[in-house]
Amino acid sequence: MAGYFDGDGTIGFSDLSNVPFKLGISLIFTDQSAEQIANIRRFLQKRGIKTSNILKTKGNAHIVVVSRHESVDRTLRSMLPHLAKKQNEGRAVLDYYEGRITGNELISIFQNEVEAGRRERRPHKAIDVPFKYNEGVLIMSEVRKSRLRDASGRFRAKVTPSDFTAIRVQHFDQNVRLQELVANYPQYSKETIRRILGRDRGLIGVKGIGRVDTTDTTIRDAFRAHHRAEEWR
Repeated sequence: MAGYFDGDGTIGFSDLSNVPFKLGISLIFTDQSAEQIANIRRFLQKRGIKTSNILKTKGNAHIVVVSRHESVDRTLRSMLPHLAKKQNEGRAVLDYYEGRITGNELISIFQNEVEAGRRERRPHKAIDVPFKYNEGVLIMSEVRKSRLRDASGRFRAKVTPSDFTAIRVQHFDQNVRLQELVANYPQYSKETIRRILGRDRGLIGVKGIGRVDTTDTTIRDAFRAHHRAEEWR
C-alpha cells in the first residue's frame, strides 16, 4: 500500500470550514481503474480505516479518500517505514499531529517537496494556520463553547411586555435607531434589542408569555406576536 501511495497517492490539506485554527489532512488514493480503487478501499476498511465512497475526478479517474484524523494517523504510521517519495510529507503530518510543528510549517514542508520535484504543484488558496494541531483543537473547542454560551444567553434573555412594545414602537413608528435604543435601555444587551426588532433569528423571550417570533415588523404587542407565532406552528 505504501508503494502504491508513493506512486498514485496524494496528501491533501485544507483549512477546516474556513476556520484558520486547524488543518484538515486527507490521504487520496487515485487510479483510472474503479476496480483497483475498490480493492484499495476494501483493504483499508478491513483494517478499520474509515474511507470515503469511491469518487470520480473531473478527469474521470477514480479516488478514495481517508480524511478522519484517527484513520489518517493510523494509515500514515503504518505506511511511513515503507514510503520513499512521500516519506518527508508523511513524517511532517505526524509531526503536526503530535504538536511539534505548526500548520504553516507543515505547508512550508509540502512546498519544499514541490520545489524538490517530489510533490506535484497544485494551485492552493492562501492558508494561514500559525498553530500546532493540539492548539488548534483547543481554540476551536473554546470558540464552540463561546458560541453555545452566546446562544444560550440569547434564548434566556427576557424582556417585559411593556419594554417589548415600547422598543418596537420607537424603532418602527418613530425611527429611533438601534444605538439610541441600546442607550435608552441599558438593562438589555445590543443583541437582545436586535432580536426584539426581529433581526437575526427574530426570537426573544418575553416575561409571562414565553418565546415569541418578532420577524413581523407590523406587530407591536408581544401577546399578539406570540399568538400569531403559535398559529403559524
